Amino acid sequence: MSASEKANFAAVDYVVFCGSLILSLSIGLYQWWKSRGLDSKDFLMGGGKMSPIPVAISLFAGMVSAVSILGNPAEMYYYGSQLWMNCLGTIIGTIMASVLIVPVIYPLNLVSLFEGGAKAVVYTDTVQAFIMLAGIIAVIIEGCSQVGGGSNSWKIDEEYGRIEFFNMSTDPLERHTLMSTMILGVYFGFNCFGVGQAQFQRWASVSTIKQCYMVLAISCSIVLAVWSLINYSGLVIFSVYSDCDPLTAGYIEKIDQITVYFVIDKLGYLSGIPGLFVAAIYSGVLSTVSSILNGIAAIIWKDLLSGLDRFSKFTPQQEKTTAIIISSVSGIISTGMGILAGSMGGIFEITYALGGAITGPISGLFLMAVTCPWVKSQSACTGLLLSITLTLWMVTGNFLYAPPTPMLPLSTDGCPRENMTTTSLLTESTTPFLVLSTESGEDPGSGVFPLYLVTYCLYGATGTLATFVFSNLATLMFGPMAIEKVPENTVQKPSMQFYRWVQSLGGNPSSGRGHLSSYKSCRDNLNSCHPSPTTNKKAFEAGSAEAYVNLAFETENHL
Repeated sequence: MSASEKANFAAVDYVVFCGSLILSLSIGLYQWWKSRGLDSKDFLMGGGKMSPIPVAISLFAGMVSAVSILGNPAEMYYYGSQLWMNCLGTIIGTIMASVLIVPVIYPLNLVSLFEGGAKAVVYTDTVQAFIMLAGIIAVIIEGCSQVGGGSNSWKIDEEYGRIEFFNMSTDPLERHTLMSTMILGVYFGFNCFGVGQAQFQRWASVSTIKQCYMVLAISCSIVLAVWSLINYSGLVIFSVYSDCDPLTAGYIEKIDQITVYFVIDKLGYLSGIPGLFVAAIYSGVLSTVSSILNGIAAIIWKDLLSGLDRFSKFTPQQEKTTAIIISSVSGIISTGMGILAGSMGGIFEITYALGGAITGPISGLFLMAVTCPWVKSQSACTGLLLSITLTLWMVTGNFLYAPPTPMLPLSTDGCPRENMTTTSLLTESTTPFLVLSTESGEDPGSGVFPLYLVTYCLYGATGTLATFVFSNLATLMFGPMAIEKVPENTVQKPSMQFYRWVQSLGGNPSSGRGHLSSYKSCRDNLNSCHPSPTTNKKAFEAGSAEAYVNLAFETENHL
């Protein structure tokens, strides 16, 4: 039976596939029916009373998307296991988000992170998560059985150079190293668990900050466990096709198709399994899209529309209806963009390259906002625009000028020769391994501007750091924010304390008059300073640094 014949669904596959979609739709409709008459905040945030466990599972499901199910195994198959180490970086990034972002953002009781039907999404994602997990496990079990067990599969991967975890190179141009994959993980964990709108709407939908931390811990653990299964499935699939690579043989056209090809080729004899796996992919798409669309609705309504006169007098029910319409229209637009994206390269690299170029600078904006109270909005906007310009320039140059990254060796020695399909990757030689390199040994990237050759793993972190640095540098031009105008509940306390300390030592740059001299004058003559009723005189006399600084500000106002 040819590969094309195996691609057909049996009746039971259609039943399994359609059944999973109907189940997800039914949950969403049921939650919508229950929430009718409630306001937009309940639709967008679940009323702030969601149970931590389903929220944590939903948070995981929203992050483990079709990009993970299709892209991660392909990366393991064609480029090796070094990418797996981004899991360690994700732990660090999640801890950073828990320490820097959550304590500031959660108490603000926001709907959109950019102010300053979540229930349907949460419960639907919970079901979709288990469908994804079932599909991944089915691939691993069948693949291991094809090669005589998990240990044999691992040995084959080692023999063909797929196992690598500690590439200690510090070259930022190399696709996967320990450094670059760890940095990718740190960025991913901080961005997704800390400042991603879709994820924020999940961890902010529980009733206490303690439950919020529980949600982050549980979801991060689940994400890492499922990612590990997905990554391992890619290595298992390679062990099955180690002597007959479908891409080289012409059975598939893109590396992202390798997992689906395996399911069709090796699991087609099991009724319902292909349908289950395709349902898992669709579940990954649906969980991610539902998360993003709900987040888009929150941002557009809260940050763009609700302040306009036309919408400011909407009733809660009208607000909710508007949010639903926004989410639906965004879905239609996203579908069209997805069709266009299908003509580009590998899904994993493209997603993290474009995503990092755009969301990386935004993550830097949040990091700067909670840690740098001296940065004005003008400086922040300048830093953001410069950072986005830099990262988009890097990504565009990479897509236009950078040569493809060489794959690890691939073999077609075990393929049936009569079924081989000639593609541009094949040569007339009977050499069993395909090594993507030039015959002359010349570096294919020679002559290309080095910034265009930087690995996609660093785009997000570059954008984050660039926004942080550019915003602070722009402060030299626009001046610092007056400390009395800083909303302290939106800034990390240590950062605010540091800013007060710097102000007390260096003076107020905007006025050119030093607080230190004012402080000394006040200390000599306390009564002449006319401290306000809010000043704690006892704390001042006891030597409280905060009282000294506050009094210094008051003194300057009277001088």
